Amino acid sequence: MSRWQKIVDALRKESKISSSNPRTFEETWSFTTSRIRLISLFVLLLLVFGSGFTYLVLKGPFAGFFSKNDRSIERGQLEKQQVQIEKLSATIDEQETFIYNLQQVILGNIKPEEVRKKKNINPVDYKDLNAESTAQEKELAERVKENMKSANTIKNKEELVLFVNPVQGKISDGFNRNSHPGIDIVAKKDEVVKACSAGVILYAGYSKEDGFFIIMDHGDESQSIYKHNKVNLKKAGQRVQAGDPIAIVGNSGENSSGPHLHFELWLNQQPVNPKEYLRF
Repeated sequence: MSRWQKIVDALRKESKISSSNPRTFEETWSFTTSRIRLISLFVLLLLVFGSGFTYLVLKGPFAGFFSKNDRSIERGQLEKQQVQIEKLSATIDEQETFIYNLQQVILGNIKPEEVRKKKNINPVDYKDLNAESTAQEKELAERVKENMKSANTIKNKEELVLFVNPVQGKISDGFNRNSHPGIDIVAKKDEVVKACSAGVILYAGYSKEDGFFIIMDHGDESQSIYKHNKVNLKKAGQRVQAGDPIAIVGNSGENSSGPHLHFELWLNQQPVNPKEYLRF
């Protein structure tokens, strides 16, 4: 008998595996099997668990830990990202504080002179735009300039003829003092938004809801607001004349559903319907 035959016979030889109580030596359970069956069972279990582990490593939730394409982030990169996050957080806090101050200006709790000048966060310079003022607008701007030098306060609509349209277009949503304190004007793509009157830019920045927007103070207890701009062309603290380009019509902010200008006019700390003072 050859050596291999002896090995095969030894593997085929059946053995009894049993368990008994150590105190009474009473057999509790037992089964008979051969060594080759035990080896086959061990190999089968090894294949099953090995396949499951391989799947978890290559395609399961742990694939990223062993992927060759995985790029680990170095400590220097983490520190650089942390610095950027801190800068962004500081910028957001600064903007929120400044917007709060502007709200207080509109409500009349503080004076416009007390508002700190802020740098425009989107200093995009739009060139090659046809934003020249017409002869009528230039004449109107001069009249507004002279009017702002006086100490007279706007008392009635007749005195508001110096306000000019910020943009030409169709009104898609009207004025409602409680839910929509302004009007939405649908205009042509990249239409220039113009100052409705001479004044000072109180704020030119960005918010999540209103996108890029501008707040102007015109003196005589009047302010105007321009929201959802594509880009702001002016910075806080700049003085502009009636008809001067201040922004580009856009669709920025979560509250916008299409390119348009949301325009608000405030008189004596109260929002008013711009259609009562301007012709669109």
